[in-house]
Amino acid sequence: MSTSTPPFLVGTAISVYQNSGGTDTNWSEFELKRTGNGKPTIKGGVTCGKGANFWELYEEDIERAASLKLNSFRLSIEWNRIEPKRGIVDEAGIARYHQIFDCLHRHKLEPMVTLHHFVHPNWFENLGGFTKEANIPIFVEFARTAFRHFGSKVKLWATFNEPGVMGFCGWIYGTFPPAKTIQWATAGRHMCNMLRAHTAAYQAIKAMPGGQDVQVGLVHNYMNYEPYTNTWAAKWYLQPVCNTLQYIWGTDILLKYFQTGKFLWQAPIGGRVEFDEGSKPGLDFIGMNYYGRVRIDWKFATLCKPGETMGDMPFALYGPDMYQGVKTLSSLQVPVYVTETGIPDRTGDKRKKFFETYIPQIERAIKEGIDVRGMFYWTLIDNFEWAEGYDIRFGLYEWNPDSTQKRMFRGDFDMAVKAFSSMHTLMANAVKARKPT
Repeated sequence: MSTSTPPFLVGTAISVYQNSGGTDTNWSEFELKRTGNGKPTIKGGVTCGKGANFWELYEEDIERAASLKLNSFRLSIEWNRIEPKRGIVDEAGIARYHQIFDCLHRHKLEPMVTLHHFVHPNWFENLGGFTKEANIPIFVEFARTAFRHFGSKVKLWATFNEPGVMGFCGWIYGTFPPAKTIQWATAGRHMCNMLRAHTAAYQAIKAMPGGQDVQVGLVHNYMNYEPYTNTWAAKWYLQPVCNTLQYIWGTDILLKYFQTGKFLWQAPIGGRVEFDEGSKPGLDFIGMNYYGRVRIDWKFATLCKPGETMGDMPFALYGPDMYQGVKTLSSLQVPVYVTETGIPDRTGDKRKKFFETYIPQIERAIKEGIDVRGMFYWTLIDNFEWAEGYDIRFGLYEWNPDSTQKRMFRGDFDMAVKAFSSMHTLMANAVKARKPT
């Protein structure tokens, strides 16, 4: 097991649920439901099933990650695999995670874990999940349990993945459980309670034996919404829409919370939520998930400008926003990790352009004095991409939802290895050239 974290982490990121599925969770229940107009909640009516089955095939998948010259691996600790019933710890789940962490260390891959990556036990969902303040201590107890068992093997702990996205997609847009729409106040309360749960879990972990030796952070999805054109009509009509989307996505809300302890959600209609921690919340690092910029037209469709590169989802590769994102989040005065970035591309042909677009921006940020400490590619193996089902393919390795569990590298393996390998040297040199701040 490693005794120190590498100065710059070059890794891949997965969610265990998206790669292994599970039962009796908010998502496994959601996948079986229908929307108000009778359509499946998941594209194609599919369910996650066992996915690429990382839970059983973790050794070979970790070997694949190591072969790419990576030095880190981000993954989730699935709550339902640890506590399938309230207060009942599953020893088999604990044992399997120990095996996974031991395997990562054997391959010299530093683990970064996320305690909540959109998925929790159905018993917690039935209690109201994060819409209820009273449920915060339940999550904190899970965090204690996870740290008690794995604290000696993991130095980097993220409490939540994208709290703003979960509230937006679950309570405004309707594509996440529980598939509600335009419930502004509930979305705000949901985000508030997740941030409060982070703060309480941070304090709980730090108070435990070994808690002062680890870093505890949170992961945020950074996204900019812009009108497709700059005409006066777009500024009059689309810019206010973009401003509203930008606000409820939560970057400014999150920054204010961690800088002051004050949470304020002010949505367009009846959606004011306020809370004051009374002190600055604890945060050792901030994770940033960034994929591309969003430009919308009059019909709210996302478009790409001529010359830009777009993958199979509606956002374009845009280097300046990668730089701006880490710069913005660095205002929290803690280290920044790019915890997810990648391109959904079934062919793999656009991945070279992805590396050419984003690696120089991270290098630039480091040289300018921003404390960026890692970049994680999403994802290792094609997975269950939430409401998109298995249609969207982010994986470095191609995988199809059949019984073979066959993996095949997508695109140019040598190019990817060269790109990942170059980052170790590039970022080390950038640190040496860093401007004083």
